[in-house]
Amino acid sequence: MKLFSTILAFAIAGTMQAQVTTSMSLKEALDFAEKNSPVYQNAETDILIAAQTVKTIKSAGLPQINAGAGYNDYIQIPGNYVKNFLGGQPEFLFFRFQQKYSANASIGLNQLLFDGTFFLGLKAAEDYVELAQTMTVKSKTDLHMTVAKAYLLALTTSKNIDLINSNLNTLEKSLKDVSALYDEGFAEKLDVQRLQLAVSNLKVQREKLLNAVELTKNLLKLQMGMDVRQPLTLTDDLETVNAAIPLAASTENEFNVKNRIEHKLMTQGLALTYLDEKRYKMGYLPTLVGFMQHQRTTNRSEFNFFQSNLPVNNNFVPATLWGLNLSVPVFDGFRKQSQIMDVRLRRMKTENDMRNFENAATLEYTNAKLSYATNLKQAAELKLNLDLAKEIYEKTNIKFKEGVGSTLEITQAETELKTAQTNYMNALYDLTVSKLDLKKAVGEDLTK
Repeated sequence: MKLFSTILAFAIAGTMQAQVTTSMSLKEALDFAEKNSPVYQNAETDILIAAQTVKTIKSAGLPQINAGAGYNDYIQIPGNYVKNFLGGQPEFLFFRFQQKYSANASIGLNQLLFDGTFFLGLKAAEDYVELAQTMTVKSKTDLHMTVAKAYLLALTTSKNIDLINSNLNTLEKSLKDVSALYDEGFAEKLDVQRLQLAVSNLKVQREKLLNAVELTKNLLKLQMGMDVRQPLTLTDDLETVNAAIPLAASTENEFNVKNRIEHKLMTQGLALTYLDEKRYKMGYLPTLVGFMQHQRTTNRSEFNFFQSNLPVNNNFVPATLWGLNLSVPVFDGFRKQSQIMDVRLRRMKTENDMRNFENAATLEYTNAKLSYATNLKQAAELKLNLDLAKEIYEKTNIKFKEGVGSTLEITQAETELKTAQTNYMNALYDLTVSKLDLKKAVGEDLTK
């Protein structure tokens, strides 16, 4: 029983710990994503992989030392027939020059002295590390954009819930007041029914939005690399976020497509194709390798490797040599020529991609700038509409309390207020997103 109680206590504690709600601002969400997003972690791992690739290529230019040992036991000793130099019979004599047992040990050193492809390959590998680092910057930028938009969407949906709750509280109070007046005979049943219908409709909309809030929050948690089962509360306000994000500085100056991280990636990729072409051309040059080797061998008629005080003919015989190996390519079946043509064709594709991107990026910037200006104007107009709808709603309530208004006017004013609130929240969301899109279009970090 005691064991069961202990297990139950741990289970309850684990459940309570798992249900602790995490509160996050937009900045905290971005920081969390950088530390926990699998996509960004893979991008950082690619840098480490590229660094190891450089080390692998460098190792080919360092001295290569190999040691070895061997042992042979001839079950059947080989021999040779030699013409009988003594004359007479037999015509040929059979001799075995090999001993039954042999052993050897050696150590060798090889050093690459000249290989044009090695040095260019090393330079290409180092440039590949820079390419991986640039890719990581792009992954970070894309992650920030994805998380920020998911955060804003979840925030807007949550804000709509707050607005509906506020309107619902007001309508429920009006319904309670009208019901009391109806009970006293100062209001019609139709007035009560209209308010009941309005309250019911708001509750249905609230249920739909509550489900939408969970969906958008789960999307945000997925983008951040957070456990989707972990409760999450968003602490920022949409208007605060919009005010905190500075407008892209480049919009005041001439647009420069070279500031885009994608353009930098293509430029680095283009530079790598030139290195590849040079590397394949260097393959036509000779390769020179220096070597040195030391070995010791012995041949014995008996297995006496563990005995001492043996005759001199059982000693290990040393041998040391050094030399050079020169490899001159003569004909490779046009392999290098095909490799060079392949690199040139891929370079042509990259150049075409760059031209296409420059045009597309300019269009993206133009559209983002236009979208921001439009959304800025619409948000300002809808804010005025919201203020007007609030004023109408307040005056309608006052008129109704003074007995010169109707419930129909109240429900209409509430509908108009809810519509104005929703329109303004959506416009504020569109404005904030267009500000992010504009910063991305000019190649600026979203967090700056």
